[in-house]
Parts: sequence; C-alpha cells; structure tokens
Amino acid sequence: MKKIIALLIAVLIILAGTIAVLAVNLSNENPTGSAVSREYSYTKAICDDKNFCQDYVIACSGKELISQTPIDNAVIQNSLVWKDPRSPEAINMLCG
Repeated sequence: MKKIIALLIAVLIILAGTIAVLAVNLSNENPTGSAVSREYSYTKAICDDKNFCQDYVIACSGKELISQTPIDNAVIQNSLVWKDPRSPEAINMLCG
C-alpha cells in the first residue's frame, strides 16, 4: 500500500511539474522561443542597367530589410542584349 501511495505522489509531482512548464510556455508571447522567427535571409542577384549582376545576401525581418550584403566574387557581366527573365516584381522585391 505504501508503494502505491509513493507511486501516486511521484506521478502527481511529475504531472504538476509538466503543467507548470506548459503554463509558463503558453503565457509567453512567442511560446516556441526563437524556433519561430520572422527573420530570414536569402541570396539574390541584383543587376544594373548595363547587365552587371552581383549576388547579395538579403536579410529581412518580416517585410523590413535588415541588410543587403554583397557576396565576394559572385558577379557576372551579361551581354548588353541580355534580358532578366524575372518579373519586374521579383526583380524589385527584397523582403515580402
């Protein structure tokens, strides 16, 4: 009988601890911490009017640009008759 009571007390302590941890996590504005973040980055080629293109690392927070960093030696000079196959929206959009 004493073993059953001790086991029930241990289970109740574990259950109370689990509920306490869940309550604290659910009360946070961002319950998963940094696992869910609005910050992201990607690479993008940015070309000038002479078809010289440079790759950049674009860092965003939501729709806001945080930084635009050129990647060393990631450049190409396309011919003057080359047309960028991307849509104007894709060319001009950085964070969105």
